[in-house]
Amino acid sequence: MGLKKLFLRMATIGLGIGLMTSAALAANLRVLAWDGYADPDWVKDFTAATGIGVDVVFIGSDDEIWAKIKGSEGQDFDVFAVNTAQLQRYIKADLVSPIDITKLPNQKEVLPRFRDVSQVSGDTKDGKVYGIPFCFDSIGLIYDTDKVKPAPTSMSVLWDPAYKGKVLAYDNGEHNFSFTALTLGYKDPFNLNEEQMAAVKAKLVELKRNVLSFYTTADEAQQIYQNNDVALIWANYGQQQVKALQKIGAHVAYVNPSEGALAWLDNWVISKGVRDNAAAEKWIDFMLTKKVSGELSERTGFGNTVVESSSAGGNDKLVWLNNVEDPLKRSDLWNEIKATP
Repeated sequence: MGLKKLFLRMATIGLGIGLMTSAALAANLRVLAWDGYADPDWVKDFTAATGIGVDVVFIGSDDEIWAKIKGSEGQDFDVFAVNTAQLQRYIKADLVSPIDITKLPNQKEVLPRFRDVSQVSGDTKDGKVYGIPFCFDSIGLIYDTDKVKPAPTSMSVLWDPAYKGKVLAYDNGEHNFSFTALTLGYKDPFNLNEEQMAAVKAKLVELKRNVLSFYTTADEAQQIYQNNDVALIWANYGQQQVKALQKIGAHVAYVNPSEGALAWLDNWVISKGVRDNAAAEKWIDFMLTKKVSGELSERTGFGNTVVESSSAGGNDKLVWLNNVEDPLKRSDLWNEIKATP
C-alpha cells in the first residue's frame, strides 16, 4: 500500500473515530448546575451506576441560568437547577417539562416537608410537577453565645436596645422588607399593601438605629465581626456564615426564628429541550440518594431534602422566597431608610 493510500485510510479511520466520539459526547446528559451540586465523584458514581455520561456546566447567578436556558429555548441542556422563586418564570416561558414523580422512587423517601411537592410553593402549575426539591438554606439569625443569653427565638431581638450598635444586618431591600414583615406578623411577606409597607419601613428605620453596619458579602460580615463588638448577625448566607465564623474560633450559634425564616429552595428541573427524558429522571433520582444528600450538606453547609441537617429542624418554620410585589419600590424605600439619620 502506498504512503498516500495509507495516510488516506488512517485519516478515514480517524474521522470515523472522531465522529463516534462526538456522537457519544452528544448523547451525554447535559447538566446546568451551581457549584457543589454536581461534584466529580457524584458524576462518576452516576455514570458507573447508569452507564450515562454527563457533561456539567456550572453557573454563578440566576441571571446566568436564565440567559443560557432562554437563549437556546431550552435546547442546550437536559436538566438544570433553579430556585422556587424563579421556577414559575421558566414555566410561564414554556422552557421546562413536567416531571413524572412515579419515575423517581427516591422522592418517596425524602423528608416529610418535601415529600408532597404540591405543597411546596412554586414547584407545580395546573396540577403538574415541574421542580423536585434538592437543597436549601434558611436565612436565620447568628448570635454570639457569650454575649446573647438566653438564646434568641425571634428576629425581634435585633431591635433590643441591649444590643444597640452590636447588630450586623444585610444590605438588601427585598429581603429586609420580607423578614421584617414576618416579624410584624404579616402573613404574606412578599405582597405588602401600602399600609403594611409603611409600617415595615418605620420598623426598618428603628432597626437601622440599632445596627452597627450593613454588609453585602459573607466575607465582609466576617471581617466586621472580627474587628468589632458584634452580638447578632442577620445571616443572609445562613449556615455558610456560621461554618466560616466557627472556623476562625467565633463562639456563635444559629437559630431559625419562631415567626418563620426566609429560605431559598433549589430544585432539579427538566428542560423543554431534553433529549432523553429517562436519563434526566435517573439523574434527579440519583441526586435524591442519602449518600449524595448527606455529602452535599457536609461539603456546603446547605440543607438537603433527604436527611436532616443543621439548616433546619423538622419543626422549624421556613418561608420559601418568592417574587415580591414591587422590587423597585422596595429598593427605593430601602435607600430612603439608609439615608435616614
